[in-house]
Amino acid sequence: MEIYRGLVLAERSAGERGKFIDVLTEHNTVREIYVRGAKKNTSAGLSATQLFSYANFSIRKQQKGLYLDSAEPIHIFYRLRESLSRLSLAMYFSELVRLSVREHQTPEENCFVMRLMLNTLHYLENGERSEALLKSIFELRLMTELGMMPDLLMCRSCGVFLPKRLYFSVKEGCFFCADCGAPENLRSPILLRAPVLQAMRHILFADYNRLYQFQLGQENLRALGECTERFVQYHLSLKPRALTFYQSVAHPSAPPNVT
Repeated sequence: MEIYRGLVLAERSAGERGKFIDVLTEHNTVREIYVRGAKKNTSAGLSATQLFSYANFSIRKQQKGLYLDSAEPIHIFYRLRESLSRLSLAMYFSELVRLSVREHQTPEENCFVMRLMLNTLHYLENGERSEALLKSIFELRLMTELGMMPDLLMCRSCGVFLPKRLYFSVKEGCFFCADCGAPENLRSPILLRAPVLQAMRHILFADYNRLYQFQLGQENLRALGECTERFVQYHLSLKPRALTFYQSVAHPSAPPNVT
């Protein structure tokens, strides 16, 4: 038997009475668990096994997989359901984790995917930070936790620390100052201003007590969002379906983002 804390990232029906849940564990792994009788109102683990429930899980391992014995909720991020935009963004975060963390079966000791997920859902649920800011923080910090941190210390060509304008390379995960210019072989580098570079450095290196404590103007926030979204899609080789849905909800009149 295994006992650990976890967050429900997804749920899928299984037969007439049961369901499977994907749980992000305190060990920063994702486990698929079968819940018997999940569709009964009398099910003991009903509230603890719903989407975005953070709970203590008691799991039994059998030949065909993992089965839930019991679960006690710690916190259910229920208020996410009050806004379709917030809920769809949370589902995007969940899908990113499910598609990426599965490949990391032995995470490093300093991997904090669970903490990143819980903290981001807290700010999202309470509306304490803008969705655009939380999306960029989550995307870039997740890549850092997974060991794919971009190199943002200095210009790759001349070593300048904080140029006023710069080109960010999604493919190379680095930047070139505007004076040096982007190499010709770079594919679609993103032109940025210094505040965006400073924000990206903050996301990479700040401890979790300070991670969410910064702001950007709308134009710089848009540029940051383009960087982090494209960086995730390129290096994880995926575009989650939940992102397309979130974009249709948050920006219904905007053209689709093709990368």
